[in-house]
Amino acid sequence: DAKKLISLGLTAVGINSKTNNGGVWIGTDGPYTNEFSNNSGEDLILVCWGSAGSWVNAVVPQITISIASGSKQTLSFASGSSGACSAIYKDTVLVNGQISNTWLEITTGEYGVFDVSREVNMNGHSIEAVGPKCTSNMSTCVFVCDSGTSCLTGYTLKNCANGSQPGANYGQFDGADSGGCGGLGSSAHIKTSLS
Repeated sequence: DAKKLISLGLTAVGINSKTNNGGVWIGTDGPYTNEFSNNSGEDLILVCWGSAGSWVNAVVPQITISIASGSKQTLSFASGSSGACSAIYKDTVLVNGQISNTWLEITTGEYGVFDVSREVNMNGHSIEAVGPKCTSNMSTCVFVCDSGTSCLTGYTLKNCANGSQPGANYGQFDGADSGGCGGLGSSAHIKTSLS
């Protein structure tokens, strides 16, 4: 998998810490955990990055781990961490140094949120994340482009109005939609399906 990641254009394989590094690590001992299930029918490589950036062609990812078809892998997230994860499928490429696929974004903490983002590739593979109170998937609590197959601006947080489901959080920041699935509290477990 390391050879595949480098040939795809990643600057390096992930740090892949197995202890609390203040961000994201492999294991179940963090205050926030996410169990990623591979339901895609093919082997995947899960890539996660932190606040240093999503340009994995230049920034070393926090995590790059293989998840065989039908298997699961749990990651831990420190309180106050922010970043995203996406999976590399057979047809995945990098565009402008970013994984051109659907992303799962997460910011942990008492008022943290997670959401599925389709902004990088509206035609990306399916993700569904189920938290303690709220679900984000390809049609609910999801960031989508207003037009086109990719967008940096001109996006909408779809089907995530306050009160639409417990934990749904919608607002505006600097003229753009913001929010996602909240209700994480001081610790939470999320289950994410990659298909």
